[in-house]
Amino acid sequence: MKKYLRYLMFIQMMKRICSFQNYHRHDVSHQLMLRTSSMLMSTSSNSDDATSRRRRIAVIGGGASGMFAATAAADASSSTCDVVVFEGTSKTMSKVRISGGGRCNVMHDVTKPLPQILSSYPRGNKELRGLYTKRFTPDDAYDWFTSRGVELKTESDGRMFPVTDNSQTIIDTITHAAIKAGVEVRTKSKVQSVEWIDSDDNNNHDNGNFAINVSSRSATAAKEESKEYFDALILATGSFPIGHEIARSLGHKVIKPVPSLFTFDTKELVREGGTFHGLAGLSVQTARLTLTVSDEMKPPSADDLTEQPPSNDEASKPKKKKRKKKAPAITQEGPLLITHHGISGPATLRLSAFAAREFHAVKYNCEVKLHFCPKFEEQQRRLGSTGGSEDILMDALWEMTRLIPKRRVATGCPLFMTESIEENDDTSTNETPNAPIIPKRLWAALVSHSSISPDLVWGDASKAMIRSLANNLASFPLKTTGFSSFKEEFVTAGGIFLKEVQLTNMESKIRPGLFMAGEVLDVDGVTGGFNFMGCWSTGFVA
Repeated sequence: MKKYLRYLMFIQMMKRICSFQNYHRHDVSHQLMLRTSSMLMSTSSNSDDATSRRRRIAVIGGGASGMFAATAAADASSSTCDVVVFEGTSKTMSKVRISGGGRCNVMHDVTKPLPQILSSYPRGNKELRGLYTKRFTPDDAYDWFTSRGVELKTESDGRMFPVTDNSQTIIDTITHAAIKAGVEVRTKSKVQSVEWIDSDDNNNHDNGNFAINVSSRSATAAKEESKEYFDALILATGSFPIGHEIARSLGHKVIKPVPSLFTFDTKELVREGGTFHGLAGLSVQTARLTLTVSDEMKPPSADDLTEQPPSNDEASKPKKKKRKKKAPAITQEGPLLITHHGISGPATLRLSAFAAREFHAVKYNCEVKLHFCPKFEEQQRRLGSTGGSEDILMDALWEMTRLIPKRRVATGCPLFMTESIEENDDTSTNETPNAPIIPKRLWAALVSHSSISPDLVWGDASKAMIRSLANNLASFPLKTTGFSSFKEEFVTAGGIFLKEVQLTNMESKIRPGLFMAGEVLDVDGVTGGFNFMGCWSTGFVA
């Protein structure tokens, strides 16, 4: 448009010159103006060709966030952009397929208050607030699926699933939406690297600033290497290393990933002769796990955690580790399950997520305190009991020496909930009133661990014996010796440094046109559908 205006101004100028000098050789002036007009219009035409070229958007990663981001991008710009998804494996959305035991825990209860939802993100909860309130809310995610025919149900613990109880329902819905929007999906196409091409150094930068090196393989052809150019790039590689390598190559810092959402191995407790031996499958409705953070567990600051090679000047200086202040203890509550290897269940998974770096710092060898009946303690406090956890349980157990003196201590747990406690959070479940808090076989094991004879009756128990049992109920020492991956929803803590990302549109603050979505970022949630909610929101906005 500007060149067209310059052309009009040039015509007017030539007319004035000709009129002023009283030239009568109109043929020469006319030919000059025609040649100039032709040149300007040709340049304008070339410029229009460049600007009218369809922009190309590459999405690296065909998982939940990648496919969702590709669909949203194509929907928003189908008339001007081509969207291509590169997936290294033969199928897209593999993690969606196994989520929730094959049912796909697509999101968490969207009716819950936003602060409660955000509290289930050990990392990224502050950054997600803006996305979840202004950009793509949990309600928006719910509407996206239901408007496309997916009927969702909410279970008692807040997890949401398709009523079909089949993850293929979610996969088919997203795939159909992507195809309808015109997304091109290339499976068995592994991105090897990405090059940033500066516009000033690129003689042919009209092809785009991102040069993507791809290794692809088809059923009939051998491995092929190719390079393609794109105007914009969306990184949605999850926790796979290639995404972090690409981010670093484009100038970003990456918080070193460590495992999150894992179960605890407790070899000493589950081996023959251990307190939990033979108890696999038993569960407690609500338990409390507490990890006391020692100095060796305290993680360094974000700058020290980033996998970014130092400059020559930085390398020559002695490295000073900045310590980030942490609370003296990390505590989580929820159902607890005894396994053949140790413990699992929501309480375990939540603690593993919120203390992911602390566990990693000591190579998963440390002591965790286990409270078997925190809700009973809370009930007793409401009834007037005072003191510490062990004191309250001691008083309740000592009362049994008067109420049931001839009953054997090891027969069963005498502690009951006299009321149903319903809490509006994700850290606990409803305790069943008038039911023993601890399963019979687990109770017998705890009694034995407290050095109480299986034949001892309550009337013959000493205060020292009852105190030992109360201590084990309130603060059972659980020595962890390792961890096992939670296969349904394996997540890592770490990823692209959030301070280098504009959270309003998920664009890089370092490389224009680079966007990120999903678990490639330093954002992760606990089990229950929170990680998928993050994928839908960051993917849609990117």
